Amino acid sequence: MVLSFRRTVIDVNLTADHSAKGFLSDAGPMLYAHETVNNLILGVSERLSNEPTAYENPFFATISRDDGVVILAAVMTPPHNLILAGEEQAELGFPILIDHLHGHQIHVPGVIGPAETAEAFSQAWVQMHGGNAEVSMRQRVYELHQVRMPEIPTGEFRMASTAEIPIIAEWIQAFEAEALEKSTELDVARADRLVARGMMYVWSLGREIVSMAMKTRPIAHSITIGEVYTPPEHRRRGYAGMLVACLSQHLLDEGYQFVNLFTDLDNPTSNKIYQDLGYQPVCDFRMYRFTVSPE
Repeated sequence: MVLSFRRTVIDVNLTADHSAKGFLSDAGPMLYAHETVNNLILGVSERLSNEPTAYENPFFATISRDDGVVILAAVMTPPHNLILAGEEQAELGFPILIDHLHGHQIHVPGVIGPAETAEAFSQAWVQMHGGNAEVSMRQRVYELHQVRMPEIPTGEFRMASTAEIPIIAEWIQAFEAEALEKSTELDVARADRLVARGMMYVWSLGREIVSMAMKTRPIAHSITIGEVYTPPEHRRRGYAGMLVACLSQHLLDEGYQFVNLFTDLDNPTSNKIYQDLGYQPVCDFRMYRFTVSPE
């Protein structure tokens, strides 16, 4: 489906009927030009390109000018937020995208993207369809090319084992509740899949694991580290920092040119730890939650 919308003297066109492969063919040049900034939307799209059934009912859209230049890209995997990426003049694509989403009754719980883009889209959303948009998380995305190893604490870096799946499941649930404010049920099957795929890493003290981290969203030149979690009784001992440092170096050694990660801007401790390891800030992100005003 291709729609057109005229704003001032510029025509924009929305394309929303293609697959992940089609989306990456259209939006890839714009997205890969800023791979760290766009690592979230790229990671989700690349996974769906390789595993079309990884998410149900994914939504892809690109908005381009009449000259074919893509100025806005959007991906959503329900029930998760709409992910945005944009270039200069991205705001010209907001009305046609919002109208398309509402016209096709696609529920959008919120939006995430570079701070200015997400804020401007949220304002347009409220102006066009009412309700409210509230900031639910302030994030910063970092990239690392060279690790600065911290002082090594007692313990060992290694891949999580199958025997640790129940603990990993509990820690994922605790991480999402603490870092993302998400209330989720214990999902042992998901932890099993992540461990089986070699995505989960731990810092261990003998037979006891004290911190975890996950590698995720491999894309053209980079990969992301996420789900970094240390239970409260093991914090402030350097375990998470050392785990992230070792995992980052491991991923660079595997051939990735750089490593990405997101932080919560309201957690100054983690931001300092990652910068001490060599992570450099690239841009700020905002996550907005959309709510309907009571009648």
